[in-house]
Amino acid sequence: MQIPDTTIAPRRADSVTAIFCIMWVVIVVFSIEKSEAGVSFLVHKYSTRIVRTKYGPLRGIILHIHPSVEAFLGVPYATPPVGSLRYMPPVTPSLWRTTRLADRFSPVCPQRLPDISNRSEALLEFPKGQLLHLEKILPLLANQSEDCLYLNLYVPRTATGGEESSLLPCLVYVHGESYEWSSGNVYDGTLLASMGKVIVVTINFRLGVLGFVKTGTKGSTQGNFGLMDLMAGLHWLRENLSAFGGDPQRITLMGHGTGAALVNFIAVSPVARELLHRVILLSGSGLSPWALQRDPLWVKRSVAEHTGCHGDLLEDDLAPCLRLKTLDQLLSIKLEPPRFLPGFAPFIDGTILLNPTGAPPSSPSPSSIVTTPGFELALFSKLDLLLSVTTSESYLDLSAQDLEFGFNDTKRDRILRTYVRNSYYYHLNEIFSTLKNEYTDWERPSLNLMNVRDTTLDLLSDGHTVAPLIRIGYLHALNGGRTFFLHFQHHNGPKDIPMRSGSVRGDDLPFIFGLPLIGDSSSSNNNYSRGDVLASKTLINYVSNFIRTGDPNTESTDSPTVEANNQQRDNQQEPSMPFWDTYDTINQFYMELGSRTERKDHYRGHKMSLWLNLIPQLHRASEGDEVSMRHHHFQEEDEQYYDGYVRPQLKEKPRFVQVLALPPESPSVSISGTTPLAALPPKSDTALQAITTECPPSNATYVVSSNRNSNNLIRRLANSHFHSYTTALTVTIGVGCFLLLLNILIFAGIYHQKSRGKCKEKQKTENETASCSTSSGETFPKTHPPNRYEPQQTASYECQRPPYACADYPGTCADYPGACACETSPQTEVRIVADYPLREFKSSPKRGDCHFSPKRSDCHPPDVTNTTQKQPSDVSHPNQNPSSGILRPHGQATPGTTKKRVQIQEISV
Repeated sequence: MQIPDTTIAPRRADSVTAIFCIMWVVIVVFSIEKSEAGVSFLVHKYSTRIVRTKYGPLRGIILHIHPSVEAFLGVPYATPPVGSLRYMPPVTPSLWRTTRLADRFSPVCPQRLPDISNRSEALLEFPKGQLLHLEKILPLLANQSEDCLYLNLYVPRTATGGEESSLLPCLVYVHGESYEWSSGNVYDGTLLASMGKVIVVTINFRLGVLGFVKTGTKGSTQGNFGLMDLMAGLHWLRENLSAFGGDPQRITLMGHGTGAALVNFIAVSPVARELLHRVILLSGSGLSPWALQRDPLWVKRSVAEHTGCHGDLLEDDLAPCLRLKTLDQLLSIKLEPPRFLPGFAPFIDGTILLNPTGAPPSSPSPSSIVTTPGFELALFSKLDLLLSVTTSESYLDLSAQDLEFGFNDTKRDRILRTYVRNSYYYHLNEIFSTLKNEYTDWERPSLNLMNVRDTTLDLLSDGHTVAPLIRIGYLHALNGGRTFFLHFQHHNGPKDIPMRSGSVRGDDLPFIFGLPLIGDSSSSNNNYSRGDVLASKTLINYVSNFIRTGDPNTESTDSPTVEANNQQRDNQQEPSMPFWDTYDTINQFYMELGSRTERKDHYRGHKMSLWLNLIPQLHRASEGDEVSMRHHHFQEEDEQYYDGYVRPQLKEKPRFVQVLALPPESPSVSISGTTPLAALPPKSDTALQAITTECPPSNATYVVSSNRNSNNLIRRLANSHFHSYTTALTVTIGVGCFLLLLNILIFAGIYHQKSRGKCKEKQKTENETASCSTSSGETFPKTHPPNRYEPQQTASYECQRPPYACADYPGTCADYPGACACETSPQTEVRIVADYPLREFKSSPKRGDCHFSPKRSDCHPPDVTNTTQKQPSDVSHPNQNPSSGILRPHGQATPGTTKKRVQIQEISV
């Protein structure tokens, strides 16, 4: 039977439709698999338990990984801000009675997305990596609605699929990217919750023209609606987290980029500071120039001009008029803020964000890092803090062409001049010259394009992200808070910046959320290597430990595998987790996670000193009101000198720039009953602080928490930074003084010994000079004339001098054996040998006494001879009487001459 053509045609059409539907399903599944938000939702089922919150029951879905995770998606935490609730603070959600299925994401808040329709033009504005990132996430941001105040919870389960027995800590992630676009739906917390055993929460809040516009009158707090939404979400978690198995007393708030600035504002806000317990700031803080809108009236004026809601900017409320506008009209408003500065952004409203009213924290040496405005953003020392930066935080400030090919110093000067003009108000020429000189490689006279690109990246990174974030950590530690600092240096995949190592802004987020752990590393669909897997596991362990206890070194739970086919790979090599020391004001330790994980100190110390000490010293108004603002302006006004939008140079001092805060009060001194005045730091101290190469030290006291384990406590106490610099300096000085004293004593001993030897040698020489020669052992008799000589030591003399006259000696000659004979015979000369004791005069002899005067003939030195014993060497002369002693007459030869003559006679005989 032949089938009619009219029947075959519909069948062919149905086949084509079926094939098209199958291909579409495959494309959708592949897209979900490649997306960051939907990777865990390929296979899931509804949870068997019902969580009863304060506002109604919820049922989530089970995500099939190992261990499994229970996800609650699209949970409302506030009433939809639509209609009359537009431009109003958030309101608690309405109650529901039936079980609500939390199985899908909610719409994202209305936002103006970046335009990447023309890829060639987009590369002139964005780097290649950022363009690829936008192409992935922008489809996930297409579903927009003002009914967007929802959050997503990822609750870990046990290995058997049951509930955890103990309460789990909670991590709330605040997305970044921009104050005008992005969403918490983009970030999947499944892996982080499963491996870290923490509840991960992502949240949506109002952005852009709906979230950060000052609509109220002068003195009104209306405007920071995005911040209010985040606080409402934290309040909802405080009330309902225990129903999910979480601990409301362990909530950690983590933000990236602009999200980190929002977290910083919430941490110091008197309205919400009690709703969180730990803080993680990734690549941003409230001190960055792009974090806070210093001129909210400019934003209000721009919105009024675009929407036609005219009126008095100070006295009129703009909200009633804006509620009548359509959403498309509001989203069509495009601000053109100066480069490096925000458009729609939080501002100081007097309720959530306050102007500083107190004094800066005490410091032993007041410096710019403490006294410069902004110290109030670090006054949350009761909360544990973890900071993180990447190598090139200014990655998004340059285009793909600039990053790939570099640029010359002329363009560098334009970028730098634009940054200085938009970020500072006073002494712009001095600041520009200082930065240009510091970030110029003077060792290479011929600068190439890549070197100029690298120095510009470092300059912008240090200026608008790294230095403000390090200042937050420094002040937090100075106030007694526990602080940890991380430099994430690891980078994966192709580099957008040729000839430059290190990570770029945003590289740390995939590793925190565990994307390298998904799938097989050998698969062609995975761009992550084994090193990336280890880096991700290390970072997850550190972060989850910090979320649980406030210490990243706490023993972590067993790291489970993600898929069954990944179990063998994960067991091959476990991540290395060195001890992560706290960041303090003295040693400034930080952890660097790159090809290997290691501890270092003083991150970019010299450059940070420039930004934290010298630049604030330069950025001060001149003394006296008579100085014109023209003194601080750039002389270059043409567009050719700048790269991007610049704000007009002010003719009057800006009112919204805070003056330099006074240093903490020191002990005061009263003078003649006058009011005590606190001593201010001298200008020389300021100059000294400006030229230091690192952050100044502090005498802050560190308290070791009792909840740490004993191993970490011992290791922490063993570190040198827990010893005070004063003690170390005292010990050093003491040891130096001891060694100096020891050297002096040794030198004195050597000098004394040498002097003593010289004295002995001199005395010996004098004795030899006063004597003739030693030839006999006979000694002078111990009995001697009283009060004339005092014996000191015995010496042998060969004496041929005539003896003393017998009249000088009392008694007879028999009383002096061995003395010279009493009878004298001038004709006879004999050689007489006797020993004389050395004597010294006690006093001058009396008048008439014999004292060796050469003018007196009757006074001669005593001479003795031994008449009873003859020396063997004695030889009698034929004309001499050897038995009798004789006196040498005056005028005869000296004893030395006589000795020579006798010796010659002896030889002749």
